[in-house]
Amino acid sequence: MFLRLPRLASVLCAGAFALAAPLAQAWGPEGHAIVADIAQQHLDARAAAQVQALLRLEGWSRLDDIASWADNIRKERPRTGGWHYVDIPLRADAYLPPRDCLLDNCVIAQISHFSQVLADRSAAPAARLEALKWVVHLVGDVHQPMHTVDNDDKGGNTVQLQFFGRGTNLHAVWDGGVLRQALNLMPGPNYTFDHAQVQADAMLLDASIRPADRAAWSAIGAPAQLSAQTVAWAMESHRLARDVAYAHLDGRNQAGWSARYQAVAWPVVRTRLQQGGVRLAAVLNELLGS
Repeated sequence: MFLRLPRLASVLCAGAFALAAPLAQAWGPEGHAIVADIAQQHLDARAAAQVQALLRLEGWSRLDDIASWADNIRKERPRTGGWHYVDIPLRADAYLPPRDCLLDNCVIAQISHFSQVLADRSAAPAARLEALKWVVHLVGDVHQPMHTVDNDDKGGNTVQLQFFGRGTNLHAVWDGGVLRQALNLMPGPNYTFDHAQVQADAMLLDASIRPADRAAWSAIGAPAQLSAQTVAWAMESHRLARDVAYAHLDGRNQAGWSARYQAVAWPVVRTRLQQGGVRLAAVLNELLGS
């Protein structure tokens, strides 16, 4: 039986535009913060109290403070690299754990695992805080289309292209390029960012969610159903990777391609960030609100 090797966790991105960090980060730190900021707005009272108690263990106050922790520790914990994505083949129509998540080394399995730790009131507080960090980050990861697909190209990392005049790759464009272009965000040294600006952007995105969509996205069911829901979220991302991210690459070396690509990609990125935030709140409310 042929087993695909996991994609490389580290990719160098050319150009000062810095579309993604050297370790590929789904959404980049700004996108993960947006997901966390939207979620924080919709925690119920009990979940919010537990989140605050856990965050205070390390002096944090907001979910966006920990949203990129899982990316920041990847060099010191290389075994966690595969937890950030799931390599479902581009032309596959379904997720198959023996093929796509061998030994639970994928985002789907790890969301389930860390959700169980977070929900366990008897677990050590430090373990629950780490689980919270993982859940916040990985729910964001599974909503990034390029983190749920592989076309023998390391999740798009080897698909080289020019995006608004800068050399980069397909994965990096979806990690941060489209988002930063749309919201005029520029990362600082070591991928720091303006938290106030990003929080303001997150609140605008949150306010634009239609009530019917918010209600539909929030319906995750009981904790026992979270694993099935995570698979559904991954397959949503996978279809978007196939039907949008890869489907609009024709002409990428021609003038005007970047603007055309941005026009089709940004609505997808915007919705996935909104869905990630709403669903993260629903997960935390379900795990911590009772």
